Amino acid sequence: MLACDTYDLAEDRIKAFSRSSVRAKIMLCLMDGPKTAAEMEKSIGTRVSTILHAVKEMSGEDLILKAGRGYTLTNIGLIQALALEELTDTIVALDQHKEFWLTHDISGIPFRLQKKIGMLARSETIEADHGALLKTVQHFINELNRSQMISGVSPIIIPGYAEVIGAAVDRGANVRLVVAESILEIMCSEYSSVLKGLLQRDNFELYLVNNDIKVAFTVTESFLNLGLFRIDGGYDLGTDLICVGDSATAWGNELFEYYRGISRQVNDVAI
Repeated sequence: MLACDTYDLAEDRIKAFSRSSVRAKIMLCLMDGPKTAAEMEKSIGTRVSTILHAVKEMSGEDLILKAGRGYTLTNIGLIQALALEELTDTIVALDQHKEFWLTHDISGIPFRLQKKIGMLARSETIEADHGALLKTVQHFINELNRSQMISGVSPIIIPGYAEVIGAAVDRGANVRLVVAESILEIMCSEYSSVLKGLLQRDNFELYLVNNDIKVAFTVTESFLNLGLFRIDGGYDLGTDLICVGDSATAWGNELFEYYRGISRQVNDVAI
């Protein structure tokens, strides 16, 4: 069945979300658990009479049911509320950084994670300026210096990255890297002795991916730093998307596992 055909089956339900902000807010409000009409009034800023009218409609559609003194979502209502939350987060994430998403190549992000882009709703872009061309790089390095878990995928080498990774491993941070073949060649050529030492450490893992990588990112225990190639094909060293919070790091770790899954581990510099 085509997506346009399934839309016809769901059209009325979808329109119910979009035509009434009260209904939508009630569903999102009740995701936290049962609430009385008065508690919902306080949370969403709508009169009790309006809330009760919407609740009556939604009860008839098996989305809400009475629970003690208040109301709760049915199983169907909860699943629809989760879908609504995901949709609103996605719209917010895209609108916040519209220029970033429009002007960059997102082909390096698998479809299943493009669908979850709302997990990056808590994010900001860091851009270089004429007075500080390496502003994004310096911000990135500063964050890595404070991190204890570092997972990165890269088709590029940025100034200072090798040194900060070596220092992180030395202080006991767990570091996992997936690199393109061209980057591994540079590492073996310019950092051979350092790389050989790192590969002997239990807290360092290196992987090689033969596929063309169209994304550069690092995820730690507290943030995700995402860089992309421009639509014209060049890597945008001057603009990074910085995302914080558990959902953003979960998204970043899932993206890392995708690339680790199509890579092979490197155990020796003599590839």
